Amino acid sequence: MSRIKQGWALTKKSWGLLRSHRELFRFPIYGALTGIVVVVVTVGPGLYLIDDGQRVVGGVLTAIGLYLSSFIVVYFGVALAATADAIFHGRDATTADGFAVARERLGAIAGWAAVAALVGTVISLLQQSGSIGEAIIGSLVGAAWSLITFLAVPVIAFEGTGPWATLKRSTHLFKERWAGQVTGNVAIGGIVGLLGVLPAIGLIAVGAYLWVSDDSIDLAVAAVLIVVGVIGLVISMLIIQAMRGVFGVALYRFASTGEVASGFTEADLNSAVRTKS
Repeated sequence: MSRIKQGWALTKKSWGLLRSHRELFRFPIYGALTGIVVVVVTVGPGLYLIDDGQRVVGGVLTAIGLYLSSFIVVYFGVALAATADAIFHGRDATTADGFAVARERLGAIAGWAAVAALVGTVISLLQQSGSIGEAIIGSLVGAAWSLITFLAVPVIAFEGTGPWATLKRSTHLFKERWAGQVTGNVAIGGIVGLLGVLPAIGLIAVGAYLWVSDDSIDLAVAAVLIVVGVIGLVISMLIIQAMRGVFGVALYRFASTGEVASGFTEADLNSAVRTKS
């Protein structure tokens, strides 16, 4: 229960900061729109070609799409981190300022995007292998990777390090601040997932069930449920991404310099990661 309360408190504070600086929402929105274009142009056709028997061309196109998707996530994440940090320090900042920092870090972003895409693909393959053992391993690896790379984007934004140095730096910050006693993921965004993502998935599932029932009346209801569910899912994921981005900056500053960002307390930031008792 205490873990849930901590996550809820951090989520509320991150949400409060976002509401006070709504321009930060632009980064995940722009990133999502750009990502949709990439998926439609590359991943979709790539998967179609693979299914059509053109595996080489389809595989290359899909790989390019997955890499570009990873690049987009990191690029817009770095831009958000730079803008959020300026706001934390009382400076006026715009999306243009954030994108300026991201452009300066293009090399570092490109390198980290490749690593993130590769590791993400391997984890996904393990989880979807059909083997219970490999699925468990994939889940454990995924959880560990999510934790040790939580500060990767702020590290790139503020230090401009390459892929290997970014991974080492992000891992080192956790070990140094929490004395190597880390046992669980950063507690942020879980409530949004509970109140937003799960209901949205439920609406999509019910809509899909009604759709396959092949009833003319159900089809109209199904379409509405699916559309509302997808919209809710997208909005929830954008909110979670923005909150994790803002909180990531606060946690990076705390882990690297001990600085407590505006809107948080030292107790908040210390409680963000579960440690051994």
